[in-house]
Amino acid sequence: MYQITCKLNIMKFTAFIILVLFFVVSLAFANFIFLEYEANPSNNSVLIEWVTKSESGVSRFVILRSPDDRNFMEIGTVESEGAGTNYSFTDDNVLYKDSQAFFYKLRALRSDDSVVEETQSLPVHPNISGIYRTWGAIKELFR
Repeated sequence: MYQITCKLNIMKFTAFIILVLFFVVSLAFANFIFLEYEANPSNNSVLIEWVTKSESGVSRFVILRSPDDRNFMEIGTVESEGAGTNYSFTDDNVLYKDSQAFFYKLRALRSDDSVVEETQSLPVHPNISGIYRTWGAIKELFR
């Protein structure tokens, strides 16, 4: 009985190791565009930075922002420069908004505007000074 249990455990362990190796190998050969990305508050703005692993077929990157993590709008574009490039984009339009947090996404596009890859959203709480918040409120009155 002990021999049978031991053999079953070895078979389960072997199957587990094979699955782990398959997962690791598939990640190594996956064609991810974004290696890393982050969005951080700065003085009255948000700095979005990213690094690419591959840019095969990518012509540009679109930066998207949302106040509710559902309705995203394009706030800027950056042209593709090649794999391994460190990119950045500063969102200076964070003065007065109804939201306490913003959500950012990056989208890699082909030249025909089809989507190659899109990141998950990142929540950011901007550092907006009281003066800028007041100025933003005044600007909103006249829009």
